[in-house]
Amino acid sequence: MAPRTLPDAAGLAAATPPDRDRYADLLRLFSIGMVVLGHWVVALLTVHGAGAVTSSLPLMLSTWVWQVMALFFFVGGFAHARALRHRPPAAEFVRARVARLLPPVLVLLAVWTALAALMHAGGLTAGEFAVGLQLVTVPLWFLGVYLVIVLAAPATAALHRRFGLWPVLGAFAVAVACVDVLARGLDVPPAGYANLLLVWPAVHQLGYGYADGTLQRGGRRLAAVLAGGGLAATALLVFGPFGYPVLMVGLPGNEASNAAPPTLALLAQSLFLVGAALLLRPAGNALVARPRAWYAVAVGSSVIMTVYCWHLTACYAVQGVLLALGVRLPAPDTAWWFAALAGWLVGCSLALVALVALFRRFERPYGAFARGTVRPSAVVAGTLAAAAGLYAVAEAGLDVPAAAALPLALVAAGTWALRG
Repeated sequence: MAPRTLPDAAGLAAATPPDRDRYADLLRLFSIGMVVLGHWVVALLTVHGAGAVTSSLPLMLSTWVWQVMALFFFVGGFAHARALRHRPPAAEFVRARVARLLPPVLVLLAVWTALAALMHAGGLTAGEFAVGLQLVTVPLWFLGVYLVIVLAAPATAALHRRFGLWPVLGAFAVAVACVDVLARGLDVPPAGYANLLLVWPAVHQLGYGYADGTLQRGGRRLAAVLAGGGLAATALLVFGPFGYPVLMVGLPGNEASNAAPPTLALLAQSLFLVGAALLLRPAGNALVARPRAWYAVAVGSSVIMTVYCWHLTACYAVQGVLLALGVRLPAPDTAWWFAALAGWLVGCSLALVALVALFRRFERPYGAFARGTVRPSAVVAGTLAAAAGLYAVAEAGLDVPAAAALPLALVAAGTWALRG
């Protein structure tokens, strides 16, 4: 079913409930937009060469600003707090959230699994084709983690109501530091992946503090403390005696970062981002109070999962055209790179617009997820299976069919359980 036609800008602004936090919607759309642009730039560097630019300190420091996944988890916490304020049954809450997240992802996996099968049958599984099949599912790691956070949201919201923001946030930070000691200090790297379910839930708790007004009551002073303290803590962890990587997200030729797996430095950088977002809130509210600006945010938000799912497909489509034409773009250490970057981003944007127009109909939740009764145990099992499958397929890619088979089966089984 295609989305309904939106009213004009003035009509949409008038129809928006007065208690809706438009700034939260703006932050969500901004964070996804930054993720898309960042992935497009990284894809360009991956395919056409990065040179030595990814090891330059200015570029590495810039990741402290454009690694903005924290804002999405922050807004997710706010949205979950609002959805849980009337204490719905946990299983109903989880199924309602999953119904918004899974359908676009399932379509993406169905299309790319079919494409991968055709590419394998045609022998197109080497070189750049293999890179594309391996990386096109990478963004799905986020959804795997996010589904677990959704599943835990009724419990974490209860913790927030019982103990408040700061004690719970502090407990998460201590747990993150302990994992880092084990992973980095005692040289047990796999242990670091436990922080996927500690760093991002900690940021999610900040969203609860935004929903109940804790962060707003602190005013600009609290926002400045979060921003300045987070930035100072990040700098201390990176440049002090602790030796954390500078990068907040891995780059081609320089993969060591604080993102995979997350670290205490990434949590500190997340506090900086949330504080900066709070400082910019008056300006953001003034912007989305304008009907045309709010219209743009509302339209973008209505296809946000479609954009997230298909943005890498867009840049791989552009690369396919360049490959067919025999065109190779200049490396970033040449004078023409910025012109090539501009053309690349325009091409990716046009391809994404076409993909969104084609697949946006799957953004609306399917009634099969929301109707009927499913036992709570099935909701838990289905959500965990889908989460594990999405994270695993993000790690494995689609270039090796045997490696992708089990993750895809987990996603299918989880979906089946959630649908009952």
